[in-house]
Amino acid sequence: MKPRTTKQCEKCNREISLSNFKKHKKVCGIKINKSKLFLDNKWKQENGKYKCPYCEKEYSKKEICTHIWRNHTEKGKQQNPNKGYKAGRIVWNKGLTKETDKRVKQIGESYSNNIKNGIIIPSFKEKHHTQETKDKLSIKLSQNNKGGRCKWFDVINPKRETIKVQGTWERDFCKVLNIIDENWIKLGVGNKNHTYEWFDKEGNAHNYTPDFWCPNLKKYFEVKGY
Repeated sequence: MKPRTTKQCEKCNREISLSNFKKHKKVCGIKINKSKLFLDNKWKQENGKYKCPYCEKEYSKKEICTHIWRNHTEKGKQQNPNKGYKAGRIVWNKGLTKETDKRVKQIGESYSNNIKNGIIIPSFKEKHHTQETKDKLSIKLSQNNKGGRCKWFDVINPKRETIKVQGTWERDFCKVLNIIDENWIKLGVGNKNHTYEWFDKEGNAHNYTPDFWCPNLKKYFEVKGY
């Protein structure tokens, strides 16, 4: 086996292999700059951790400089991989499309060509779910539906019961329900007594469950935020 060819780093005086020297030099320089610029023993807490002077979060001595550089400096923010950036550019999987990024376009075209030429064979090609499987998937997805980005709120009904509702529109509408019908009910997906089947133009069956039921008024209410 040939001996490894190395070169001494002028910043840390370590012997680094030539294949890794450029990468090491770049990282080594960042570490030295962060250490000289940011580390302050005044930030050290009784538990041994260091408190960030900007956001007061606590990190170890090894982590505090990286945190400050990535989150509280302009250069660091531009290269923070957790914020969707890498080497000064947006990471390809952070909302970019083939219309806005040539890397995404190139990957998509390459994948399409491989499928056309038979190099890649999709695992589900010419296969179809049975209607029974579709029904099971529909029920499972409906039950696990967390309502996208809507927050959940606790509201109190006239019976002093705590009810969870989805989004500010439903939360505010419950105030109206408390006035017009003290026996209102918040319906959930899969409630057989208040779920109705309907068919689309192709004849496929679907289920629909309204948001609220008012037994005194004998009316359903569906709340939408648009």
